Amino acid sequence: MATRALKNAARTAEDLMDNRTVYDPSSPNFRLENSPFYLMAHADFKYHEDMDIVLHKHGVSKPIYRVMTVLRERQPASIGAIAEAALTKRSTISRIIDRMVEQGLVTTEPNPEDNRITEVTLTPAGQQTLRKLTPIVGRQFSRAMDGVSDRDIAHLLRTLQKISANLSKLPIE
Repeated sequence: MATRALKNAARTAEDLMDNRTVYDPSSPNFRLENSPFYLMAHADFKYHEDMDIVLHKHGVSKPIYRVMTVLRERQPASIGAIAEAALTKRSTISRIIDRMVEQGLVTTEPNPEDNRITEVTLTPAGQQTLRKLTPIVGRQFSRAMDGVSDRDIAHLLRTLQKISANLSKLPIE
């Protein structure tokens, strides 16, 4: 039964490929279930809904985890760089960093070349927390990508990068 539903969904997606108007919200043929942005938002919501529950069990919020993942890739990092990478406002990141300092997850210090810039670094406790959470988040990723080929994931990433680049151009109005 599930296999038939998947085949029907795949056939429907293939049928829609030649009819871009079903994706365009200004078209009378548009349906929400065909909206790429609705489907991205839905997948993101479901993914993060589960992540909230899991991270909360370990005493970490989603925003704190996001900052830790940014710092895993580049540290020390300025608050501005973290905000940009975490897709969060600078003022919000500053409050999150303050909470993380209180929890002993990060340290902050002025940039030696420009003391107006605050550099943030994971503490050993922050690194340990991140190491503990990484396999849990990995299981969530595996669950989300079950049945999706590596090729499809790579294609999805390329497509999302194109969409992001397009949306980074001048606004529509």
